[in-house]
Amino acid sequence: MKKIYISICALAISVSAIAQSSLDAFTVAKGKKSNKSILMNAEKSAPFWSEDFANGIPATWTNSTAPWEYRGASTSPSNSTGSQGAYASAGNPIASATASNGFIIFDSDFYDNNGVAGAFGTGMYPTPHNGDLRTDMIDMSAYADVLLTFNSYYRTFAGQAFVDFYVAGVFVERVQVHANIAVNDATFTDEIALVRVPFSVVGNSDVQMSFVFEGSTNSNNGFTGYYFWQIDDLTLAETPANIIEIEDVVIGGFWLDYANYSGLGFNGIVGLDYTVTPTSQLANHPYVIEGVLRNSGASDQESILRYETYGTGTYSGASASTSVLAFSPTNTVDSMIVTTTPPLSPAIGGYGIAIWGESDSSGVITTVSDTTYKMMEISEYIYAKDLGEANSNNSWILGGPGDQWHFTTRFEMYADEVLSALRVYITDESVVGSEVKAILYELDTNVAAASGGVVLLDESDNYTITSGDLGSWVDIPFVSPINLFNGYAYEFGIAGFQHPTDSVYIGTTDNSLYNGEHSLFDEFGLNPNDPANLGTPTWYYLTRAPMVRMNFDPGNVNTITDVKQSIFNVYPNPTNGVFTIELDATEKHDITVNNALGQTVYSSTINDVITTINLSSYSKGVYTVELKNNSSTYVEKVIVE
Repeated sequence: MKKIYISICALAISVSAIAQSSLDAFTVAKGKKSNKSILMNAEKSAPFWSEDFANGIPATWTNSTAPWEYRGASTSPSNSTGSQGAYASAGNPIASATASNGFIIFDSDFYDNNGVAGAFGTGMYPTPHNGDLRTDMIDMSAYADVLLTFNSYYRTFAGQAFVDFYVAGVFVERVQVHANIAVNDATFTDEIALVRVPFSVVGNSDVQMSFVFEGSTNSNNGFTGYYFWQIDDLTLAETPANIIEIEDVVIGGFWLDYANYSGLGFNGIVGLDYTVTPTSQLANHPYVIEGVLRNSGASDQESILRYETYGTGTYSGASASTSVLAFSPTNTVDSMIVTTTPPLSPAIGGYGIAIWGESDSSGVITTVSDTTYKMMEISEYIYAKDLGEANSNNSWILGGPGDQWHFTTRFEMYADEVLSALRVYITDESVVGSEVKAILYELDTNVAAASGGVVLLDESDNYTITSGDLGSWVDIPFVSPINLFNGYAYEFGIAGFQHPTDSVYIGTTDNSLYNGEHSLFDEFGLNPNDPANLGTPTWYYLTRAPMVRMNFDPGNVNTITDVKQSIFNVYPNPTNGVFTIELDATEKHDITVNNALGQTVYSSTINDVITTINLSSYSKGVYTVELKNNSSTYVEKVIVE
């Protein structure tokens, strides 16, 4: 299994702040690497042990020096607070079935900050800040195969989450939870964690489980395991026969399809995901949907990976049926990488794509995985990897009193192109009159990693930020168009300048397949968080996608090529059932919402620009929203989950 590529960079950098693109109609939920599984009722086993923390943390459990804490309606902060206080805004509380009667949290930020937001490293608790909460004895003597299920809301910055198992007080085995959550990423608030109890543990009467949030150390600040882990509604039951999980979904061929393309020069093809793809690239490199299907059940399964698009048009595909063997003492390979067919080459427009796994027993579907959602757009000239304005909630300084950064991301060419300009999202913290420039490197494996593994190819003239650029996409042209070649990989982005008063910020979004896909170059070695490299130009990897796009438009001056083939937006999408319809202008329309069977669940007439619809009482699934006026009919799809 292809796992990761050698990083171009030395150190992960997290980002913070604000920001809003052509992909606005599709809002991507965090926790894109979900590992939830939906069990059919017939597959569910009655639990023989459970804990919902209705009465707090049991007194018979053993807590760590930096303790796990109980959160409930009577505690302060209450369960409406995402963490213990230092990072209350870091996320919502866990969305478990019994969250109202309390849940537990290990908040590493609280300990590192000593309860003061932003006071990094002032905590009085041990470093790294490890949380270790061990249950009392649990009798598993009557069971040969046991599944631990619990609600888990987890966010990490290089921390790790584990369940440790003990028999008769002696450590036996460790299982990592949320191993596929990337640095600075998080699960859904309603994530369901599934942990197969090790075979070395089941069958014993004196088993203990320990929930461990474990930080790590580095030479800069001694600790990198920030953020939190929230847990609720623990159950132990016999492992059902059929459970399928989906992990690490990609649409660019990162797992398997990349091998069908040859890199030229001193670089190779990785097979990255692109959110906006020009038709010229799509012609030679259609989207390929791949994912890891994991068997967490007790029996072997025949499994299929499926996808369906919504938005501008509807496309669907599926993999061949694939045998995914159950984990057992004699089989330690319980997952398979699966590719759907046919490759996806949609028409120009914006799309959401739902991807899930199914498993069957004797031809009857018995388990369906959670659904992973991606978004993409086919354009005429734009090539991009960011998730658009609606999914940008952070920004980064390019240049200022103490900064001079280059922000780049790797672009792979599947067709020859002529690059005319950089398109970049400038956030409104920027100072009018500040200067930036577009920058282009070629990947070159002959260049030392310390020098970024790149060769400078070209840069634009300096561009001066105007008031109209703030909070907007801006095109920065190159002096002369640049030829890019099929089979080559490039690092492309934007550079700022150190200045005593001017500063420029760009937006970033969550989107990283591997460490090194997005990069930072500290041109003068100004980074105060890396004292070992002060004064030394240094490359780092960035865990978020900088909002920089290749523009192949020969006109290139703010020619937004995003195609809008509807007169309304639907958001959020996916939704919990409550969503908003936003019209481009006030006009009378008849609205109809139909379920997947074509049955009408809602109908009305609207005149307002903004209309809210509530389908929370209806089943989860894909619904069609249809608007009609005297001359036209417009259709969008919305997913209720």
